[in-house]
Amino acid sequence: MTLLFWQMFDFQVSKLFFGQGKSIIFFDQLFNFGKVGEPNAEILPIYYFYLMQILSKNTAHQFILHSQGLAPGQSRSGKSGVLQTIRDLGYVQIDTISVVERAHHHVLWTRVPDYEPAQLRALDEEDRAVFDYWAHAASYLPMEYYPYSLYSKSRIDEGSGFWRITDPTLEKYVLDRIGKEGPLMSKDFKKEKNRSDLPWRLPAINMVIRQLFMRGELMVAGRRGMQKCYDLTDRVLPAGVSTKIPTVGEYAEHIVRRDLRAHGLVKLSEMGHLLRVKRKEYQIVLQKMMDAGDVLEVEIKGINDGPYFAFKDQLDAFSPFKKKTFHILSPFDNLIIQRRRLAEIFDFDYTLECYVTAAKRKFGYFGLPLLYGHQFVGLLDAKADRKTKTLHIKKLEWTGKTSQTLLRAFDKKLKAFARFCGCDEVFNEE
Repeated sequence: MTLLFWQMFDFQVSKLFFGQGKSIIFFDQLFNFGKVGEPNAEILPIYYFYLMQILSKNTAHQFILHSQGLAPGQSRSGKSGVLQTIRDLGYVQIDTISVVERAHHHVLWTRVPDYEPAQLRALDEEDRAVFDYWAHAASYLPMEYYPYSLYSKSRIDEGSGFWRITDPTLEKYVLDRIGKEGPLMSKDFKKEKNRSDLPWRLPAINMVIRQLFMRGELMVAGRRGMQKCYDLTDRVLPAGVSTKIPTVGEYAEHIVRRDLRAHGLVKLSEMGHLLRVKRKEYQIVLQKMMDAGDVLEVEIKGINDGPYFAFKDQLDAFSPFKKKTFHILSPFDNLIIQRRRLAEIFDFDYTLECYVTAAKRKFGYFGLPLLYGHQFVGLLDAKADRKTKTLHIKKLEWTGKTSQTLLRAFDKKLKAFARFCGCDEVFNEE
């Protein structure tokens, strides 16, 4: 007797005709079948049926902006709005540059117009609803993500270079002092002479504190300015938060879900930006999600380097918008942190030039991307003078033609941005 095995997805054919953009059926050969138990059985192909969504670039722009909380009518308010924004984005990068308001505050203000830094501090130090750790860089993350940080923490000692230093005596000294005295900053410890064998020639005590933090034995209990106050983890971590280390598969699934929710459309190569996870782990997760019908492959017209992936329910719930809003973005905004993705999808080539010498800069020290509707329309180089409470416009450059409507929207947003940066006036130096 010949046994045949056949599998295919149960999908709604109506999706071929409705939804955002046109859809096509995508066939993916998975395995063969023949007579069971006969190694030389006739081999015939079996196919799974997938649904591929096709979006125009404009629709893709709008879907991504909606996923990022930057679409018209999406702005939130208050401390609860700040927390929901961090949850939706997955993390908000922390940066020390203060030419204008710092990046973590700027990213949140862009999405929460009545945002105040005290709200973030309360969420961190009082509510323990967020915590300070590493995403692709130092960031604020939702506390529910803490268990997944343990995957990275458990692997710190496997690494080398920046975070790696072995000095058990210094480690014990740091932990004992913090255990007895409570939260301490690195400057509270006496520094020995710089050692040439350590990265950036930092004092050994600083490197040990970093190592203990990255490994998870210390957490940031709060900040004084930009200085971290470290405490023992069990005194910072809220009760009930899981401390079970996830498997690599569980961690990869978390990252895939985080990135798809936050960015809407994501390629495999864009997932887990700068994280140490092999791409095949993300592939396994995506395959399972596609098998379950939760994730769709998406093609963006005009982009051949794909496919992109998206949650089906997120695409189904999305409606294109016509209203335009103006945003002055931080260089570290989640929307634009992957520059190649930004250029590929939004046709906007952007480089942050504060890390290059003045002679090599083509635009300015701290160019802020300008977003109007679903398109990037220019760059603004600005600097806040806190003493005179003046926002200085160093340079302003538009990518194309401007309209009176665009300029009015920019002027309104610029005044609001100046107030956010603690300035009462705007002075154009051009």
